[in-house]
Amino acid sequence: MNTFCTIITSDYIPFAKALFNSLQKYNNSCLIHVLIADNDRNFEVTENFHTISLSEISENKLFKEIEKKYAYTNSDFFRWSLKPILMRYLLEREFEKVIFLDPDIYFVGNYNFLFDKLDTSSMLLTPHWSNTDPYFLEESLIYILRNGLFNAGFVGACKKGIDALKWWAEACHMNIAKREELGIYVDQKYLDVLPVEFPGVEIVRHRGCNIACWNMNSNKRSMVDGKLLINNQFEPVFIHFTKDTIRHILNLNDYQLRPYLDEYANEFTKQGFQLQELLAGIDIQEKHTILKKIKRKVLLKTRLKRWLLKISKSI
Repeated sequence: MNTFCTIITSDYIPFAKALFNSLQKYNNSCLIHVLIADNDRNFEVTENFHTISLSEISENKLFKEIEKKYAYTNSDFFRWSLKPILMRYLLEREFEKVIFLDPDIYFVGNYNFLFDKLDTSSMLLTPHWSNTDPYFLEESLIYILRNGLFNAGFVGACKKGIDALKWWAEACHMNIAKREELGIYVDQKYLDVLPVEFPGVEIVRHRGCNIACWNMNSNKRSMVDGKLLINNQFEPVFIHFTKDTIRHILNLNDYQLRPYLDEYANEFTKQGFQLQELLAGIDIQEKHTILKKIKRKVLLKTRLKRWLLKISKSI
C-alpha cells in the first residue's frame, strides 16, 4: 500500500486539503497522512485523509532528541527535521511506498508514475533545475550550490530507503540551520549526499515535477497546441506554490502558470478562505520593480561576460 504525507501546523489545514484534492483528481483512492506539528490530537479524519499527532511518532528514539533541540526554539526547524522520521514511521507500518510533499504543492497532472519508480528505486529526489550556466546567471548557480541541488518539498522512499532516511534524520538532529559557511542549509542540503552514499536513490528527471520560480530560466514554459509544456516536452505534473512562485505569476514573470494559480486559489475559496489572506498578503508591485532591475543588471553582466569570453578565445 502507498501513501502521501505532509507536515503542517494546524492553521495550514486548508493547504493540506487543497493538496489532497489535487491528488484525488488523478487517483480517487489515494491516501494522505498529515502530521500536525503543533497539535497533539487527531482531527479532520476522513476516509483517505488521515491526521497524525506528535505522540504517535514519539516512539522513534531520535524524535525525542529532535523535539528537545528544536521544538521550543524554532518551530520551522522542528517541522523540517521531522520529515524523515514521519516517512520512516509510515514505512515501518503497513506502507510499502511513501512520498512526502510540502503542503503548498498542487498537482495538475498524473503522478502515478512516481510510485512506479519506487519499484526499482529506494528513494526519489527532484532537482531544483535552477540555471547552472555560470555565464548566463551566476547568482543562480551560487544559489543552488548554497541551498542544495534537490528540493526538500518532495521526497519519495520505499522500505529499501529506510537507511537513507535514518541518516537524514541524524544529520538534521546534528544541525539544521542556514549556515552557508558550514555547507548547511536546513534539512535540504543534506539531500545532496543521498545519491552518493546510498544505493538506488533516483533523480526524477521529468521537468514537469516541482515547477516553481527557481526553475523559470531552465524549465522553459511554452504553449503548444493549446497545452502548457516544459521545454517543449514535459507536461506539468505538480507546481510548488511558494510565496515567491505566486508572486512571479502575479507579476507576469511566470504568466503561463496563471490558470493553475487560479485553480489553486479556487480550492481555498471552496473551503471559505482567500489564498492571499492565508499567505498574509503578497507585495506584487514592489517585487516586480526590483525583479526588473535585477533582470536588467543580470542581462548586462551576462552579455559583458560572453563578449569578454569570445575575445579571450580569439586571442
